[in-house]
Amino acid sequence: MICLQKNIFTLFIIVTLSLLAGCSKTTIDEIPSYIAIDTTSINVASLQGTASQKISDTWVYADNELIGAFEVPAQFPVLKNGSSELSIFAGIRLNGINETRAPYPFYEKITRTVNLEREKITDLGHLKFSYVVGTKFAWQEDFEQANLSIDSTARSEVNLVRTRMTSELAAAFPFEMNEWAAKIVIPDDSLVFECASHDSYKLPTTGTSVFLEMNYKSNNSFTVGLIVNGSVTSQKSVLVINPSETWNKIYINLTPSVSASSGATSFKVFLSAMKNTNVPKAEIYFDNFKLLHF
Repeated sequence: MICLQKNIFTLFIIVTLSLLAGCSKTTIDEIPSYIAIDTTSINVASLQGTASQKISDTWVYADNELIGAFEVPAQFPVLKNGSSELSIFAGIRLNGINETRAPYPFYEKITRTVNLEREKITDLGHLKFSYVVGTKFAWQEDFEQANLSIDSTARSEVNLVRTRMTSELAAAFPFEMNEWAAKIVIPDDSLVFECASHDSYKLPTTGTSVFLEMNYKSNNSFTVGLIVNGSVTSQKSVLVINPSETWNKIYINLTPSVSASSGATSFKVFLSAMKNTNVPKAEIYFDNFKLLHF
């Protein structure tokens, strides 16, 4: 009987200590402050093209410490109090893929000094990014001028045409309004479409970032790639882009393909497509090409 009482008392002590441990108070250092970011855009200078962008999230540092990457609009906790210097980088989906998110190297970070207060929200509101000083715009095409810098190749059985934005087409364009875009129609399964930039461009092959920005709308998949000029000329496919019923913005990472071409003297951008079998007539629209590097 005495042994049983001892066991019950020991069990009581264990349960009591467990409950007390579970009721321990939160320390002041564990009470977060909060930061909110509402919307984002980019500010473009002269000769930098349109302000179309698809910033998907922001990468936030507080006093050089990474707080995290947050999809916009965002509200997130920070275990800091008082004056803090924030560094905010614009995040994108590399090659349009949700799982490959990263800060975009050509958008300048935004720095803000804020006074954080525990349990209170510091609302940063709208953030307007800009291109990093020193960004080189090797090639741009917005189809606003009749003299185009990209056109169908000799291999293509379908022509790229410059088309005026109809009210229906423009209504689905969520970016800065353009009057013109490029249009490709592929009516038959056996037809091949291909276009390429007229000029060749010198791009860094040392691992420096090289990206192609573009807007597109398509009911058909298509391929984006590079024509590599050197001792021999070769053609490299970089990315197959899936259909998008509405206008979309994509950031295509050309860096690995360019870096793998160390003997190249210059590059052209090409796009190609054949009609998907499940599509009665392929219709592809392009606009706002920007080829960027440092």
